[in-house]
Amino acid sequence: MRRHPDRRHDRRAQHRAGVPNVRHSAAPLFDALREFVDRDQAPFYSPGHKGGRTLDPWFREHLAEVDLNNLPDTDTLHCPEGPILEAEQLIADAWRVGQSFITVQGSTGGNIAVALSALRPDEPVLVARNAHKSVLAGLVQVGARPVWVEPRWDDRFGVAHGLDCDAVERAFLDSGAKALWVLHPTYYGTTGDIAALAQLARRHGAKLLVDGAHSPHFGFHPDLPTPGERAGAAATVQSVHKILSGLSQAAVVHIDPEALDPASVRRSLQLIQTTSPNFAIMASIDLARRQMMLSGRALLDQTLQRARDAADRLARIPGLRVLRPADLAGAATGLHQLDETKLLIGTAGLAADSREIVARLNKVHGVQPELGGTGHVLAITTIGNTPRDMDRLVDGFTEVASHVGRSREGSEINLVAGLLTVRPETVLTPREAFFAPCENLPLADAAGRIAAEAITPYPPGIPLVMPGERLSPDIVGVLAELRSAGNPISASDPSLRFVKIVR
Repeated sequence: MRRHPDRRHDRRAQHRAGVPNVRHSAAPLFDALREFVDRDQAPFYSPGHKGGRTLDPWFREHLAEVDLNNLPDTDTLHCPEGPILEAEQLIADAWRVGQSFITVQGSTGGNIAVALSALRPDEPVLVARNAHKSVLAGLVQVGARPVWVEPRWDDRFGVAHGLDCDAVERAFLDSGAKALWVLHPTYYGTTGDIAALAQLARRHGAKLLVDGAHSPHFGFHPDLPTPGERAGAAATVQSVHKILSGLSQAAVVHIDPEALDPASVRRSLQLIQTTSPNFAIMASIDLARRQMMLSGRALLDQTLQRARDAADRLARIPGLRVLRPADLAGAATGLHQLDETKLLIGTAGLAADSREIVARLNKVHGVQPELGGTGHVLAITTIGNTPRDMDRLVDGFTEVASHVGRSREGSEINLVAGLLTVRPETVLTPREAFFAPCENLPLADAAGRIAAEAITPYPPGIPLVMPGERLSPDIVGVLAELRSAGNPISASDPSLRFVKIVR
């Protein structure tokens, strides 16, 4: 039967009606960006150049002019043979690796390319359960079978760290996995014992894959954690924009050509990268490499000193604590090393949740942290932060702590820690679950069914259920409690009225 031609237009009209006061003279995203920039923020978030402070002056002035295409004079990212290839060779030399690749898709694209290059369908791979969603995306695309390893939980700050070596050893013995994929460092700057993990992987004949999005600076200062790319990793992915002077989406993939075929990596990157790469992003990687090689040690000396001084001052504020090297748990643990440029500030001693704290820092003091979670606020310091920024951070926290007062610590964090004891049954691979016929069911009716999506409470930011895992009655009960408590949840329906399950 022929569809009535007016129905399509009716639907469009209904969609337009859902946009209040349509005004095409407005540019809401641009206006929001301009308003944010005009506030004179003290930036404790990525990207690391902090509003262009550390960018090459000529480059900053001519950003629009270097927004070019694949031209004979500029080379082609998908098959470089000119300046892009030379830039990649210099990157490999600077990071002291066998081969490096530029990517404009961020570490997200790099992780997917690593999955396509290093993993195979139905092959078991050990994966940290607090892995970035791009790792899950890579598993979906390849069809590898993840064996999830629980990270080390820290109830002092309400965060997960790296993997304990004994947990990884047990997982290897149980699964026979031929790859280990770790997060090094975590979002919060903490790491497992990467050298010991690399040794474990070698002993079990497995590749070590490193999501090192927040680690591009590690190799340029001895006081920073051990770089994954120098510890025996087959592949390490890094976001140059997170900490260094790259523009957003600037990333690199480092490989050991003896462990991973360079042609396979290039082919995988060709598959997932845009054919119209932003040349400003690529050039920013080239310039960040030059900056680190010429003055990186001095810049990082300065950054570390400022961060340590701020940590000392913050730790003296009543109600706050700061993660410091003295808090580390030692060799072979998931809390082995710390990137001290990251300030993980414990706030459980204050009578306010992190959303209130971050909002007051921003609106009253012009201080914008990277994030706030239950029991903590994260401030990212980089080579782009100034002494004035650090003073504003400390002064802002001093006022906020005085304004909100003290609280009994631990209640919210302990609730979050209980979620980590849940162990769902794995039935399908993430790929099988993703492509299976699925339906939306009310949460109460989903008990016993297989999840077709990841369901992630924040905090702790670790999926309670992965695609392909069974929603047991206990898990459904926990999710219902979280929903009733107003806990933020990442899912296709964040309200959890419905969940997506395999039909």
